[in-house]
Amino acid sequence: MSAPYPWLEPAWVRLLATRGRPAQALLLAGPRGVGKGALAQAWAQALLCEAPQPDGAACGVCPACHWFATGAHPDFLRVTLLEKTTKEGEIRMATAIEVDQAREAVDFVQLSTYRAGFRVVLVDPADNLNLAAANALLKVLEEPPLNTVFVLVSDQPRRLLPTIRSRCGRIDIGLPPPDAATRWLTTQGVADAGNLLALCGGMPLDARRWAEGGELDERRGVLESLAQPDRLDPVTLGERWKGLSPRAWHNLAYKWLGDLLAVRLQGRAQFNRDFADTLARLGLRADLPRLLALARTQADEGRTLTHPLNRALQLQAWLVEYRHIFG
Repeated sequence: MSAPYPWLEPAWVRLLATRGRPAQALLLAGPRGVGKGALAQAWAQALLCEAPQPDGAACGVCPACHWFATGAHPDFLRVTLLEKTTKEGEIRMATAIEVDQAREAVDFVQLSTYRAGFRVVLVDPADNLNLAAANALLKVLEEPPLNTVFVLVSDQPRRLLPTIRSRCGRIDIGLPPPDAATRWLTTQGVADAGNLLALCGGMPLDARRWAEGGELDERRGVLESLAQPDRLDPVTLGERWKGLSPRAWHNLAYKWLGDLLAVRLQGRAQFNRDFADTLARLGLRADLPRLLALARTQADEGRTLTHPLNRALQLQAWLVEYRHIFG
């Protein structure tokens, strides 16, 4: 069994070399969209496999591997964000891993293993442990039971408690080389892989997701409107775009403003290369202080994406400020 993605091979080999005596707490850290979660899953399966290959990878055919593939292995627990029902009856993804989930993990590792092998707890995304959950988990990380392995996956490891980070072995996974990521995307049938990879900040899994979903069409519609600031109607567009997910809007707007700033400061577009000519033209007109102010506001918005704001009004205010950048 090879690494889940080609660029993860060095980290995968490093992990397999420790299979006989794995770190009892491991932190896989790196940017979103590079496959850390898939690597953590593969490592958990390798640890639980009962007939591992000579290099330590999972065989994929033993009973333990079958249970793992169906999500039914009794010695594996995944701690992640759960769906919740709001008071209005809407089903939404929780924004934090709660203390009850951490306590479940603590109770889980106190039990005897079913198969007399390892017991694995995967926490993904570990960034989203709330303070009470982090403290509950910390107690067991200080003295983990025998043959217990915790695997934490984090996009932003600085958000973890320093005491948790200090108790984990760590493997950092960076962005793959652009050429390697582009080749992989091409083998996945992704058209215009180089430009799409740039748009996604070098994150190949995000690029594939964009190619498979309808987000590229949404993006083009939004950017074609932003490309004509003199003709923007904030009220109409605010109503039209309020259905965009806050994260999708934030990514589009933040990268568009980033490219405008780059052009305005004598650079070139890094993300939206297919709009390079338009950005070059707009950059010459942009008022730098106003552009900087809106870019800061957009960066701050990234911290409050789940806030229950009126999306239409929020977008309308943003579009008014955007128009002012160009006089």
